[in-house]
Amino acid sequence: MKHLLIFLWVTASALACQVPVFRYALERWQADPFRLQLIHQGEVPPELSVEPKNLNLEFESLDMDKLTQNERFTVVGLEKLTEYPAYLLHPPESWENNEPLVFPGTKSALDGILDSPLRQRIKNDLLEGQSTVWVLVEGSDQAANEATFNLLDSTLKKAAQAIQIPEGVIQADQVGKVGEDINLDDVLRSSIPLKISFKIERINRNDPAEQTFLRILTANRYSPPEEPLVVPVFGRGRTPGPLLGSTITTETITTACEYLCGACSCQVKSGNPGYDLLFQANWQEKLQSGLVVVDKSLPTLLPSLNDEPPTEADSPPEKTALNSYRFNLPLPLVIAIPLILILGTIFILKKSK
Repeated sequence: MKHLLIFLWVTASALACQVPVFRYALERWQADPFRLQLIHQGEVPPELSVEPKNLNLEFESLDMDKLTQNERFTVVGLEKLTEYPAYLLHPPESWENNEPLVFPGTKSALDGILDSPLRQRIKNDLLEGQSTVWVLVEGSDQAANEATFNLLDSTLKKAAQAIQIPEGVIQADQVGKVGEDINLDDVLRSSIPLKISFKIERINRNDPAEQTFLRILTANRYSPPEEPLVVPVFGRGRTPGPLLGSTITTETITTACEYLCGACSCQVKSGNPGYDLLFQANWQEKLQSGLVVVDKSLPTLLPSLNDEPPTEADSPPEKTALNSYRFNLPLPLVIAIPLILILGTIFILKKSK
């Protein structure tokens, strides 16, 4: 039994790289693209078009006067429009919801779609080395806002002190010095400081400059206007989704931090929880130089964000989380792990006879 336990531990360890999830996502996961359609009739002002640059966005302009009836049927969300011009913003597949967001066809609406002050702050925070940026969207209940902020702030400070970076992270110029038998997934790809650090960005739900981004940030989900929302953002603008401030606890915040700062057990982005947001950022430009080595012990427990959301018996419907965390391994990995364990067990049992 002892040998079997050792085998299982070694097998599980071999499946993970040591780079923390938040850093692996920043350096190696391309953000999924949104698709923006400008729907218009006849000539359209040039300022309503965009050539996406440093944006995870694809753009196309559709003239209703030139579309056949069959072509109109293929435009998802067209029935939502009552006047032209207008924009349809189609989310990536990672949203698991193909309903587009509708915006008026104006220059100010376009500017709000493409960027906003909060997004710039989040981008700068992540590129400065913050492990995760926790966005606190304030509701109309000021007491609830302060209570949520205080809980979030105190818990994140404790988590930053308690969580350790996984052992074995390697910088690029150290590859030849640590031996030939290394996993390249353990090698960092930027000089951004590797640290356990969290930032809170507060934003008023009614901030006119952030109305578009708030719809994107929350995947356009409705929530009670008095409730604050908490939305962690990591990587290149990826989030596991929003939570109502009244549902978060010290345990849920800590579990999220431990997962995002733990060893990346699944390097395939689609096997990790969350969905991508729309950001104007040249991420790759910041990820081109030499790296940092950090030698610290691996946390004894790497919890996932698999916890079931509260049931109706646990709390009223309006007090449940807006989005539960999911963690799905790719199918080949799901098949391979049991096979490896079975073969290893057979080998150990035969050897012990």
